[in-house]
Amino acid sequence: MKFAKPALFLFIAIMPLLVQSVFAQENKKIWAEQIILSYIEAKGLDIHPSTEEYANLMKGILLGEHPDLTGKDSIFVTSDLERDYVIDYAAALMNLEAEKYLGGFEEPDVKEVKQVISERGQESRTAFSSLTSNRSNAIDYAYTWSISGGTSRNPAYPDFGADDCTNFISQAMHAGGFAKSGSGDGCKHEDTSTKWYVNANPSPPLWCIGDFRNWEWSTSWSVPWPFRNYFAYQNSFAIEHGWTLDASVAKYYLSPGDVVQLQYKDGSGNWISYHTMIATMEDDNELYVTYHSNAGGLDEVDKPLSSIPTGSSQRYVLVTILYPMVYLPIVINSGSNAVTQLDNLPPNPYPEPMQPNQSTLSTPYPAP
Repeated sequence: MKFAKPALFLFIAIMPLLVQSVFAQENKKIWAEQIILSYIEAKGLDIHPSTEEYANLMKGILLGEHPDLTGKDSIFVTSDLERDYVIDYAAALMNLEAEKYLGGFEEPDVKEVKQVISERGQESRTAFSSLTSNRSNAIDYAYTWSISGGTSRNPAYPDFGADDCTNFISQAMHAGGFAKSGSGDGCKHEDTSTKWYVNANPSPPLWCIGDFRNWEWSTSWSVPWPFRNYFAYQNSFAIEHGWTLDASVAKYYLSPGDVVQLQYKDGSGNWISYHTMIATMEDDNELYVTYHSNAGGLDEVDKPLSSIPTGSSQRYVLVTILYPMVYLPIVINSGSNAVTQLDNLPPNPYPEPMQPNQSTLSTPYPAP
């Protein structure tokens, strides 16, 4: 009993701080919602809270599809603090939508990566960024099977509609020389990060019902965190550098052919990977990404990474892909000492020689 009074005094002391924190969070939510509703009204959009269209708007905000709202010249968001409130709000609603297909995987903590200018670091980056034929094949595949403002789907694979991002990147990795590993367990998805595959399932058992019963795939093929786990942790196919809020840091560490994932912070403070993209181009100032399934379910091609906003509830995760080495015959040009290894490369053998399934669906794939 002698500890009762100190405990009571401690509770009384911290109670105002807890109440203040709750009210602060609620005020941020109200503030962000008012900003977004003002944007909807100004743009003449027929979108209302608690609707599917509103949820899609939140995804679009996180993917940088509304620069008039979250861009630097926005008249709706007048400070970095307000921008952060809007991103926090969108991420909170995104959390509710994403639960249905991300499967509740627990991810380990990811370290922050910062740009370090050093001779050694620059040499390391240059070694990773050399454009081998396999890396080029992955980039070419991404361009071949994506249409900016439309949809392009390889019929040799399932189409997961609005949730096709990681499925598409896995296809590009396969075109880039990574072999599938494992096989199905008879019906649709298999919850695993130790296998990486997708296969047609033309004769599923009678007990296998529902959408996508004509396919079998691993979650590492189709879900962001299991994909990164398979490539960077279960195998030595990739290097996970860590997270950053700065697109210039991403450009420093990554090159075309590498992968960027997006994470949001859920209500418990956990960071959840929800979107996968491939870098397809870079210039002196920018890294550009290509991916399937924006807020409208459409493709994005060569989108500036910096146009995707970051903040206290959204960040980039940087992944360098270590493509398989290709050993090519050396060709000596007649009449000179010039040497080339690239002139007689065979074409990239995609689409994959798999029997296409004619009944691909555009609905989101079920949770693992």
